[in-house]
Amino acid sequence: MLALGGGLGGCAAISVGQCVEWAPLSPAEQEQEASLVVDADLRPTDRTVEALGRYRVREADITSVRKGHAPGDRIDVIATSDQCTSSGEPVEYLDGDPLAEPGSYRLYLTKEQAGGAWRLVVPGAAQRLDD
Repeated sequence: MLALGGGLGGCAAISVGQCVEWAPLSPAEQEQEASLVVDADLRPTDRTVEALGRYRVREADITSVRKGHAPGDRIDVIATSDQCTSSGEPVEYLDGDPLAEPGSYRLYLTKEQAGGAWRLVVPGAAQRLDD
């Protein structure tokens, strides 16, 4: 569901990083692509993980597993960036970090190899449950 793009605007100067053009997915498609779908209460941590960019880690207390097998009652989560990323630099988001606010969310996740965290399957693959 991702395509690497070498000539995307704003990415020409990045020496170590990546630019990804994400295909938009409906919630049903997000669920199909995700290896883990959970309802969870998120809270910030002071930790980051390096995954071709420095991502802020959220701690997710799982309240319900809707798809897949959670490795425990608590997992670390990062919000996939919709912008070009550069190794060692904080990631940015076009419309802001979708997990910036603590609260209850439905998360459509895939395992991130770097740092052992789970990441949103595509940017924005989170639904706020307590609005």
